[in-house]
Amino acid sequence: RLEIRELEKNKDQWNIYLLGMRKFQSMDQKNKLSWYQIAGIHGRPHVAWDGVESADGGGGGYCAHGANIFPTWHRPYLALFEEILYLNARQAVSEFPNGALKDRYSAALATFRMPYWDWAAIPPEGEGVYPWSVQREKVDVVTPNGTETIANPLFEYTFHPLVPSDMGGHEWSVFPTTLRNPSSKQENASSQNDLVSHQLDSMRPNIQSRVYNVLALQKDYHNVSNDMVSGDSLESTHDTIHNYCGVGGHLSKLDVAAFDPLFWLHHANVDRLLAIWQALNPSSYVTPFKSPWATFTIPRDVITDINTELKPFHRNDDGAFWTSESIRQTSIFAYTYPELLNHSIESLITKVNALYGPDATPQWSRNSLSAPSNLAQRATLSPNRISGTPNFSGERQYMASIRVCKFGLDGSFNVYVFLGDSGEDVTCWTSEEAFVGVTGILATGMKDEQGSGDVTGAVPLTAALEARVRSGELKGLGEEEVTPFLRDNLKWRVSKTDGKAVDVESTPGFRLSVLVARVQPARSANEFPKMLSDYEVLAEATEGKPGGFRPGDPL
Repeated sequence: RLEIRELEKNKDQWNIYLLGMRKFQSMDQKNKLSWYQIAGIHGRPHVAWDGVESADGGGGGYCAHGANIFPTWHRPYLALFEEILYLNARQAVSEFPNGALKDRYSAALATFRMPYWDWAAIPPEGEGVYPWSVQREKVDVVTPNGTETIANPLFEYTFHPLVPSDMGGHEWSVFPTTLRNPSSKQENASSQNDLVSHQLDSMRPNIQSRVYNVLALQKDYHNVSNDMVSGDSLESTHDTIHNYCGVGGHLSKLDVAAFDPLFWLHHANVDRLLAIWQALNPSSYVTPFKSPWATFTIPRDVITDINTELKPFHRNDDGAFWTSESIRQTSIFAYTYPELLNHSIESLITKVNALYGPDATPQWSRNSLSAPSNLAQRATLSPNRISGTPNFSGERQYMASIRVCKFGLDGSFNVYVFLGDSGEDVTCWTSEEAFVGVTGILATGMKDEQGSGDVTGAVPLTAALEARVRSGELKGLGEEEVTPFLRDNLKWRVSKTDGKAVDVESTPGFRLSVLVARVQPARSANEFPKMLSDYEVLAEATEGKPGGFRPGDPL
């Protein structure tokens, strides 16, 4: 599987990708293998797929979130999507007349796999993190009839028809297409991709730092796999991308997110990051864990483990299901990722450092042909901004750890961290000079006040603190300097994904703590920094603040 910008450079594979996506999305929604029904496995409309019925005590869609099988459940889900996409692309190629062009497309089909979107790496110069190719409303493709301009299947999915009862009410029952940052909650709303682009660019450096922390420092699968444990995880970072691509649109609503074409590019990257982490840590994998809430086939409080059936994904015609054990290696589905080709541990560490580490650089060249004519070239972010990429030159790493009730605000929401004051306009928070980072909580409308619904996220603080050292506002990075500085300057705010600010004290279960750990800096490009201690709480940094950590609080 290639990064979407790299796939786009292969004109033949890109063309059959778009043709296959168009065919996939145009399938009758009553067809079990249609876009509508495959997307519906994840959440709405909460009906059985492929004959796999709901369990007693089950609820919601099939997707596993907040669970040890969150990343592994999505692996066969992506493989199913990829197989159907391939079949549609193959059908599109078969419709070309015999000749050199058809031969080219047939050859391209042989190695075609679905792409991923790397939302953490530094984008090509002049481009933002949000690919041009998913923002265009129209796109040119080569068909058996010549070059045609079609609706871009990466821009949105059009329901045909929209079934309001399937969508669970509210705006989801009136939007005829998937939307990103919708301009309103009315039927005629449109996507505001320019705003999505701007906010993703503002938060990307902190996302890069979060990904690097997980890949370089986390050694236990359980901590990486889900957002129920203290600190950061792939799932929490994944939630943040969902919320910042959806911004009140489909991607920021767990139940309807999979209808948006961007969902599949996003989750392919989550799977890639999991595969990279697995290659770095081959001995750590799924261990037993109590499910914090129900899915369609797994009741709440059931223990899931490496042999739990990943329903509704059948492994064979005999009715057996895939498990985390059987999908441990991506090769079972005949795909891999560029970083994992003929890799050694040292070479993989070098690649991770080049992509996400302190000295990371853009790994792809710009593909200017994909840039829509009505979109401006991205501006470089101000060097005065204090959020930033990972820096492990020092011996301390600081992190804001957030614990909050997942369903406490009746939908998805975000927690923002600042070193200083912020304005009242939520849409400008990621552009504030004081902005450090944000973590998102992806949820449904199931309000849950119980502690078992708590999830965690994190915002790395080290790069922002180092920027304050360089500016002279902070004397050093020792706890004796950082603690009083954070007590005076660290602030946090909460907003729902529709842009409404929420009082921290009205956010159920909210607690923010500052954690610090000692690290040994890496000595070369093929090494990671090493943890020399567990994270400890700097209780005085948040003492007396609304939602701040208090002694005795869970981390």
